[in-house]
Amino acid sequence: MEQVIFSWATSQEWFGIASTVVVIANFVTMTLKDDYAEKLPIIGKIWPILNWLSLNVAKNKNDKKGA
Repeated sequence: MEQVIFSWATSQEWFGIASTVVVIANFVTMTLKDDYAEKLPIIGKIWPILNWLSLNVAKNKNDKKGA
């Protein structure tokens, strides 16, 4: 069953785009510290969205406020 779903998803163009967006969000949230990223003009505004896309709901380890 998993192979059917995975083969269907990989043949869809939107799945590749969504996967790329999630990988980029993971990269950005892993490389920047939360304190620094929140101070940047553009990144600071989309930081909560990037955390959500990268499934970083438990906060980064580099976040002083988080875990």
